Amino acid sequence: MTYLQEIQTIEAFGMPYTEYRVEPEVDEEILITIEFTPPIQSFDVEYSYSQPRFRFGDMVATKQQWEHCLLHHLNPDTNLDLFRICGMELVDSLSPSEELLSQPYWQYGIRCSHGTKELIWLEEEALVRIAPDNPDWF
Repeated sequence: MTYLQEIQTIEAFGMPYTEYRVEPEVDEEILITIEFTPPIQSFDVEYSYSQPRFRFGDMVATKQQWEHCLLHHLNPDTNLDLFRICGMELVDSLSPSEELLSQPYWQYGIRCSHGTKELIWLEEEALVRIAPDNPDWF
């Protein structure tokens, strides 16, 4: 949905003229879904592909820092470094015949410094989701 926003009122030849601009509402949530089909062989019964625990843009902290806060009774609001998930990679090791050799897993890329392009890649077990409205923060 859109609405009109008044930009300015000018006067030309003694007559006022109001300019408007059409603005979309900002509370519309845009959802982008990326889907892919992993190469699953019919004889691959030992291993399977799991859904990712985190999504692009999720705010996370390292599990090590989270456990440090719990152990020392520190306030997570002020003592945790928060990171945004900027990349995701599905890691699967395949044999030459395209069979899974081990359980596939997800890695997540986070930026430790603002404005850098380098990502640090961590596995799911090394991260915790940050949800300040949840008392348990998981």
